[in-house]
Amino acid sequence: MNKKIKIKILPLILILPLFLCSCNKNIRMDTFEVRNEGVALNDEIKRQICGGNDNYKTNSKEIESQYHPLNYDEQKAIWFSYIDLAEFISGKSKSEFKTSISTALDNVSKAGFNTVYIHVRAFEDAFYKSELFPKTSYLGTHTYDPLKIIISKAHKLNLSVHAWINPFRCSNVETIESIDEKYTIKKWYNDTEKNGTYIKSVEDDEHMWLNPAYEDVRQLVADGAVEIVKNYNIDGIHFDDYFYPTTDKSFDKSAFEASGEKNLSEWRIANINKMVKLVYESIKQINKEVKFGISPQGNIENDYQLQFADVKTWCSKDGYVDYIAPQVYYGYSSTSPYLETIKRWDKLKTNKNVKLVIGLAEYKVISEDEYINNVGIIAEQIKDAKELQNYSGVAVYNYKNLFSAEDKFSERVESEYTFITEELS
Repeated sequence: MNKKIKIKILPLILILPLFLCSCNKNIRMDTFEVRNEGVALNDEIKRQICGGNDNYKTNSKEIESQYHPLNYDEQKAIWFSYIDLAEFISGKSKSEFKTSISTALDNVSKAGFNTVYIHVRAFEDAFYKSELFPKTSYLGTHTYDPLKIIISKAHKLNLSVHAWINPFRCSNVETIESIDEKYTIKKWYNDTEKNGTYIKSVEDDEHMWLNPAYEDVRQLVADGAVEIVKNYNIDGIHFDDYFYPTTDKSFDKSAFEASGEKNLSEWRIANINKMVKLVYESIKQINKEVKFGISPQGNIENDYQLQFADVKTWCSKDGYVDYIAPQVYYGYSSTSPYLETIKRWDKLKTNKNVKLVIGLAEYKVISEDEYINNVGIIAEQIKDAKELQNYSGVAVYNYKNLFSAEDKFSERVESEYTFITEELS
């Protein structure tokens, strides 16, 4: 009899200390945010758990890393560029932003998309809360968190959210000079040794650029991705095709000479590979289920010769990306014909753990003759992509051109929209 009592009481004894923590506060269960694909703790409950102080930040990272991302075997994605976001944010209150972004996300969901690539850092300026990068100027004096609002709404619609980052492109000199001294970018800019090596100006480009040759630069890129994965219920991290900004040998001359290497192109490719692998590994250390994808140029030769992007390795080996989304922004009669190009990518992707998503240029239906004159061309390209042996989805560029085209183009875009939604359904 005594043994039975002890067995029943023991679990209570083990559980009791959880309710008698030093914070000594009543925890309300309605402060949990609950969704089908995971449970996250909001800031209020984190503060209650840890006595109302900022120590919750460390613990919250461990908790949020347990988030189970929402991703699909077949991506039906659409890009939201920083230009799209700027229209929703500039001069807008939190309430106004919520209304406009909610409408936008409703639009893409109704159209049949299941994934959104959100441009959260285009010029090392954050559309989210960051300790590493300055707040985007588009927010002005507002302090709300656009990414948090987007994720909350998107997940209610079962939309997967991938944070789209440009890893190396910075703002112009004037903007960099105005940002707080605490940010790494500003410290490098102010450092007479690092300004001109770590961070560089490029001829005929108003932006400054980070130099992938340096380990500290690659680490900052990885840390930036990790910060998002730790602090948000994000489903993926997404890079586009901006890697090296120039082929000019002077861009990284001192670093190349110091490396002892002989072939500049191979050395640059190796630098980008180191960055990509570091980002991949860093993300997976936090949450193995978060996807990492890259959207390189559709022209494979350009990827190597202009961007030094080793797409063959990324498509064939583990440890670099979870998906590749080449920007096959070509018509059927282009100098890089659409069908021929997607077949090349299909052949290139030999790793079963890497998904192939074909990027499509919907914006060209108002700007390029072959697209203008062939209503339903994007839907036709989606249909052709589905015939690929390694097909895992499509991505359409971009939101504004499909849903907010100028009035003079509205009839053409609306007709294309009808065909696209039919093909996505």
